[in-house]
Amino acid sequence: MHLVSLQQVGGVEAHFTEFVEHAVRRNPQWRHIWLNPLRTVHPFFGERLQRTLAGTVYAKYRWGIKVPSRPGWLRSWHCRRQSAVADIDIALIWNRTARTKFLLDAIGAENCIHWEHGSVWHPGREQDRARYLQRIPLAIVNSRASARVLQLMWGFAGDIEVCLNALRPSLMPEAPRRKSYPVGRPIRLGVAARLFPVKGLPLVLHAIKILNARSADFELYIAGGGPEFDRLQRVAQDLNITSHCYFRGAVEDMQSFYQHIDCLVHPPLTEAFGLVAIEAAAQGCPVIAAAVDGLPEAVEHGVSGLCIEPLLPLSEYPAFGGVIRGIPERVYDPLNDELCETKIVDPASLAESIQRLFADRDEFERISTSASQHVFTKFRFDVHVDEVMNVIDRFAFGRASHSH
Repeated sequence: MHLVSLQQVGGVEAHFTEFVEHAVRRNPQWRHIWLNPLRTVHPFFGERLQRTLAGTVYAKYRWGIKVPSRPGWLRSWHCRRQSAVADIDIALIWNRTARTKFLLDAIGAENCIHWEHGSVWHPGREQDRARYLQRIPLAIVNSRASARVLQLMWGFAGDIEVCLNALRPSLMPEAPRRKSYPVGRPIRLGVAARLFPVKGLPLVLHAIKILNARSADFELYIAGGGPEFDRLQRVAQDLNITSHCYFRGAVEDMQSFYQHIDCLVHPPLTEAFGLVAIEAAAQGCPVIAAAVDGLPEAVEHGVSGLCIEPLLPLSEYPAFGGVIRGIPERVYDPLNDELCETKIVDPASLAESIQRLFADRDEFERISTSASQHVFTKFRFDVHVDEVMNVIDRFAFGRASHSH
């Protein structure tokens, strides 16, 4: 049974949908039930899931009526009854570390697996999350960085299995791609992200300002919507770079977006893995990324792009138009294998790396070719699905052996 909210269209939600589709075909011995923590589902997922799921359990609703949250045992009792009817063996909890007590109490924490996609970095509800992680026996993580944050930040003592994220088939081209060096037109840089402060978009805008002040001809295309949309446009106006910036909002056809740009620029302040980086690389887009958390696992320096070490203190972020509110105080430093204070990439270093990437035509086209081939070799979705299902198989076998 999968516990995941499908109220919005995001990376985890889309990953869940395609994961289940492939797991049903490749591992027919497993039935996949969705535990809906709310009542509705985003229309983007509804029809697809109806074709693949064996059923849906509503965690907080009975006969269309919401089960009260108090007394606390009531939702657990309801979930226990519904899980028994659906004959649930194991619960896979997708990227959710809070408000899960009802499920652990309902079917037993020993029957639950946590699947980490970045939730353990988020501030808030620390006591609730700590209690949850103390009870969970196994965590599947999307990067080695996620594993280390679980251990270093939360003292997680359970078993950990690293199953690197992979590119969903709907975003994988039929064959590796190679971009030609841009000639006779501006160089097109791209950003693809939900527009939240943690994504570091003001740093990219300042890098564009620096590049064009050097008489370089760069354009920036931004795919994504979010609460920062209007404010980032004002930052671009203040920097007098609006003629070089194109805010596209939410983009449905991301493959066409990646085909249009020459390079993806991705300097978030924290990132558990960086699916957007392998999406772009698959289309032959070199990626210039922050060397923070799990991003160096998605972007291999010199192979699929360039990784830049964040060196400026977080306190300088507002000077570039950034907002600190909601940013984690600590992140994982993959170079030194330790937690450190959150830092930001220097826009001047970002601009220098962009210029270096486009300084040599042959080198640019080499990295474009190797970036796409790297994704095809290392981030295949069928392999990823098999790895995760093998972990679940071993967990189920061990649980059954222990019970006997």
